[in-house]
Amino acid sequence: MMARRQSGFTMIEALITVAVTVALGMLAFSSLWRLRPRAHLADASSELASLVYGARQEALATGNNVAVLVFPGYAGPNSTGRVIVYEDGDFTLFNAAAIPNFANYNPAAPPHGPNSTIISTWDVPFAVTVGPATGMGAAAVLPAPFAAIPVNVDCSFCANLAFGRAGAVVFDAHGWASFYSNVGAPIANLTGGSLSLAAPDVNGQRTLIITSATGSVTLWNTGG
Repeated sequence: MMARRQSGFTMIEALITVAVTVALGMLAFSSLWRLRPRAHLADASSELASLVYGARQEALATGNNVAVLVFPGYAGPNSTGRVIVYEDGDFTLFNAAAIPNFANYNPAAPPHGPNSTIISTWDVPFAVTVGPATGMGAAAVLPAPFAAIPVNVDCSFCANLAFGRAGAVVFDAHGWASFYSNVGAPIANLTGGSLSLAAPDVNGQRTLIITSATGSVTLWNTGG
């Protein structure tokens, strides 16, 4: 009489099953880990675009100038840059005689005038940076209608000020945009500005394009 084979796994079969499961899990984890920087960059650039678009909508709704203040060199405990949305109800942020003004604006302890409001403060996540230094590339040129907008630097409207490198996009009551790298008059003859974000191990960057005449906000994905 033939012996009946017991049902169930043998020890060897169980070990093989566990080994295959672990190997598949490691492959899945590795794939997810490689995708994390790209996801961080996509999330951060989308948040930035929403922030800038929201500033324009606030200017349209209130009739006040709303400034997006960019501080690429700000280093917080978990950030590599800071963006502050400032409703300039006093219309004095770019007046050198006013307090506070953009030339001495401290992003670590953001001040505001008596009729002005800090709408929001957003820190660039630690896994993302304002960059690269050459923006979309030293020879990069966007197609029409953006061809005249400079995209060869990480922030096309930033310059060195008291608290580090900074720049500002200001939306007026019509939703039009102007760009400042200091107090005084806006930067002349700009059809628009650009601001790029990058992440380690991601080929390319996400670049925010803001046009002067319409205040439109466009997120440009280059390789990332």
